Amino acid sequence: METSAGADCTFEDLVGDTGIFFARHFDQLPLLRRGALAGRAQELASVRQFDDLIAMEAVSPAYVRVAKDGRGVSSKAYTRTVGDNGTGLTEAVVPERVYELFRSGGTVSWNFLNHFLPSARHLVEVFTEALACPAEVVGFLTPAGRDGYAAHHDPVDVFVIQTEGMKDWRVWTPSSDRRGDSVHYTAEQLGEPALQTTLYPGDVLYLPYGTPHAAAAKEQVSLHLSVTVKPRRWRDLLLETVGELMRDEAFHAFPRLGGVGVRGAADDYAGKIAELRDLLAVVASADEIARLVATGRARGGADRPREFARLASMDTLTADTRLCRTPVPVELGPSDDGRTTVLVNGHRLAVPDAVAGRLRELEHGGSVPAGGLLAGVSQDRSVRAARQLTRLGVLQSVGGTGS
Repeated sequence: METSAGADCTFEDLVGDTGIFFARHFDQLPLLRRGALAGRAQELASVRQFDDLIAMEAVSPAYVRVAKDGRGVSSKAYTRTVGDNGTGLTEAVVPERVYELFRSGGTVSWNFLNHFLPSARHLVEVFTEALACPAEVVGFLTPAGRDGYAAHHDPVDVFVIQTEGMKDWRVWTPSSDRRGDSVHYTAEQLGEPALQTTLYPGDVLYLPYGTPHAAAAKEQVSLHLSVTVKPRRWRDLLLETVGELMRDEAFHAFPRLGGVGVRGAADDYAGKIAELRDLLAVVASADEIARLVATGRARGGADRPREFARLASMDTLTADTRLCRTPVPVELGPSDDGRTTVLVNGHRLAVPDAVAGRLRELEHGGSVPAGGLLAGVSQDRSVRAARQLTRLGVLQSVGGTGS
């Protein structure tokens, strides 16, 4: 069981009253939250953990970046080519070279920290749940008294969490014409910042899409996390809805374009527009929004299936363990001589009709003790059947992992 801040912090911990956040700040104005994770921010990520990460062998330079004097350092300065027993070559980060760049004033950033730290992965879960869109955690380690990257804006919303040390921030008001790319600025272009502040461990700073900002460490090494999210705009959601409708067979044919076929294609195109309009007219908006929320959360890459833990728990499954159906699709065939064909996760097997009947019952919810999965047989036999189905992913213990 995780007990870190990453495992128990909530979106409300980070932004405060969510009603106020979405009404006054989201996609509008920066927000500074003092002490949002006071006393526990270091549990999300620490300088010590960065040592552990950089010490791993064959870390791809796609994860590690170094900036010095406000500009990115070429990855060639801190990577080497490694072989795979003569079968292939790849680039890997050299820890000592990264340390040397850091000692000489370079800021080290680690992309997709959620690929490595469970606490960061949970942090992604918090944001994908709240905003129904993908998220990423980037760690920034800056030497004492050094600037990080030059003043710039990002084409994403950024939630900054200071975990160790202190960092001075300058934040400017976002332009009304916010561009969809990362842009660097000169001091003359920006003028006076709208906000100048120092972040301490546990502080959170929200920067809406396109907000110019710059940061510099103070008397100590600074480590902060930036959770980046790109919420979907109305045009993105509508495009997804239209894309889903386009799965209809009516839109699968190839039109003839060019030459003498232009006039006919134009008439057909008008007909397809009318068909799409008719489909859009009957879309159930509440159901479609629920689907879009689900697809947005699924893209976050934050889920932790705990499959190893689930499979391990099956070894201790007892007659009293209550089981329910999983979301895994199961295809039940017809009965043949008292046995039903079951297709699940690419596996085809024949089970007694009684088992198939029980699976059909559980499709509608509810649970059953492992010892009672099969009526009229011994508990031991019923438990053995239950273990087989749980290992295939058809059943799971109530609670998810069986622990």
